[in-house]
Amino acid sequence: MSNKKQTWETTREPNLLRNGASGRYYGRFNFGEKQKWVNLQTDVWTVAKLRLADERVKIERLRQNSTAVTSGDASMGALVSLYMQRLQDRVDIRVETRRRLREEVDAIVKTWPNFHDQAPSRITRQAVTEWRNRLSRDGTGHRPPGAKTSNPKNNGSSASLINKCIDAIRKMLDIAVERGQLGGNPLYPRGLKLKNTPRKPNLPEAAKLAEIFSEIERGGGRLSRDAADFCRFLAYTGCRLSEAQGVTWADVDFNRGILRVRGSKTEAANREVPLIPAAKALLERLDAGRQKASVAAIGVDPRGKVLAVGEAGKSLSRACEKFGVERLTHHDLRDAFATAAIEAGVDIPTVAAWLGHADGGALLMRVYAHHRRAHSVAQAAKVKV
Repeated sequence: MSNKKQTWETTREPNLLRNGASGRYYGRFNFGEKQKWVNLQTDVWTVAKLRLADERVKIERLRQNSTAVTSGDASMGALVSLYMQRLQDRVDIRVETRRRLREEVDAIVKTWPNFHDQAPSRITRQAVTEWRNRLSRDGTGHRPPGAKTSNPKNNGSSASLINKCIDAIRKMLDIAVERGQLGGNPLYPRGLKLKNTPRKPNLPEAAKLAEIFSEIERGGGRLSRDAADFCRFLAYTGCRLSEAQGVTWADVDFNRGILRVRGSKTEAANREVPLIPAAKALLERLDAGRQKASVAAIGVDPRGKVLAVGEAGKSLSRACEKFGVERLTHHDLRDAFATAAIEAGVDIPTVAAWLGHADGGALLMRVYAHHRRAHSVAQAAKVKV
């Protein structure tokens, strides 16, 4: 007879099971033709019972919403609930992506009066167009952390956000079509989205950028040099902010001259970036510093973070203000890397691969085509006839 502990243990509470290996409690519900499992995030019986009761309420609300949609009585609030549940159940998206999709729904509800109470049949192309134009004009009222005022550049009126919100509304109405409440989705065919022209970065010259980094280092704070090195790393590798935050020494291969980047957006974002001379010099200096700080080289943790800080936005803004240049963001430093590579003559598809773009260079061509035109004019001057 096997002594192996059963993985799932039933309890005296309906729908409540305990994982024999971890001790955690889970709720198990029948929803439609599927079973839905909910991790109650506890191994305490009394806490599990309370959380199970909350989950029962949520499941019952979803059942009611689903029934209302099928019977043709659902409001947009019911479709929002079902759409949000689908987002929660998806396993093919990252946590950050799920958070962003939820924020898009929040933006819709915040800017469309009584959206939850609307009947799906009232969400026509005309209604969406009027809401879109109003949002484009007024924004969501969003104000980034640290910003003193809201302005058109950051108030939630960007074409990118509005277009993503339109996609979310379209997917909600798809649910109504699937369940028979609508005969068709009025947001097809497409044509409702705004033209989204990527912002062309207004970057200082390389020498001025180096002075800005030096100014950050002279800031006088305990982490001033670390902040400067963080900015240098972004400008020398093209990493996104979240990617740079996760880089460890195990990702740095000095022998091959590459940096392994665990992408934060798409599968294409997982990549190997060659170390340009400035990046190699920076990493060698940082590596020498950590080796010196260790009692013995064998004590250096290869899984340790390369960068001592995870952001440097305020230091970067202060340095830009001192030099009288337009405020730079972390992402602008990634643009600086792309600009330097293109101006050095690296072809667009290669730069796109270094940045982790999945489009083969289409976005880069839209944003940085002016560099190629300047290069073309310079080359044309060399032609003799």
